[in-house]
Amino acid sequence: MILTDRTFRTLLNREILRFTRVWMQTIVPQLLTSLLYLVVFGIALGGRIKEINGIPYLEYILPGIALMSLITNSQMNSSWSVFDAKRERYIDEVLISPMSDLQITLAYSLGGMLRGVVMGAGVFLVGIPFVGVSIEHPFLLVFIGLLASFTFSAFGTMVGALATKIEHISFLTSVVIQPLAFLGGVFYSVEMLPQSLKLATLLNPIFHTVDATRYATLGISDVNPYPTIAIVLLLAALSFAGAWWTIHRGPNLRY
Repeated sequence: MILTDRTFRTLLNREILRFTRVWMQTIVPQLLTSLLYLVVFGIALGGRIKEINGIPYLEYILPGIALMSLITNSQMNSSWSVFDAKRERYIDEVLISPMSDLQITLAYSLGGMLRGVVMGAGVFLVGIPFVGVSIEHPFLLVFIGLLASFTFSAFGTMVGALATKIEHISFLTSVVIQPLAFLGGVFYSVEMLPQSLKLATLLNPIFHTVDATRYATLGISDVNPYPTIAIVLLLAALSFAGAWWTIHRGPNLRY
């Protein structure tokens, strides 16, 4: 069995320990940053935007902020983990181990997924007492959180395997992922945008995860939530397939 194989569990445990042992560096600062987004944007914009679709503004932005933290942390964790394995030359030991390429890909992706889920759940748990959100569809929220975290963790695994310089990962995080997250409907409804920007937002993959999360939490969404969930499922499959390919045949796997 893939999940019970000893070498697979060893690599997965290493990925988990990689961020839990230094939680003061990997969890606390990112959690505080997300809470600052909630406070700053909630105070700055909440005074002008009282409600969106009948939901108080602070409640409206909490699911998106939690998901933004989930996405960025899951992607960064797996990207840096694979890249560090290449740079420090221990990727060779991983590749010659009894694990299959599928198991290696899954271990890196699950490790990043767990960090993303921890961060997303942390933002919710700390933010809910202040904001007062009641979760409409808790099981759907857990499913979407796991799916979104796995999607971007697998994407990060692919990026880490393809990257040949530190700048490649930094560029992805600061120039691609974070802007897409900010433009993915975290702080506003897509209905507030002009038609041209509305179309651009609908093409943003992060928007669909944010919108599905908001539906699961608050019961409202800008688009039909179930096709949106299907899109996220497709993104997860494509991301994992790309990650598996880079581990199996990646041209830059050795630094």
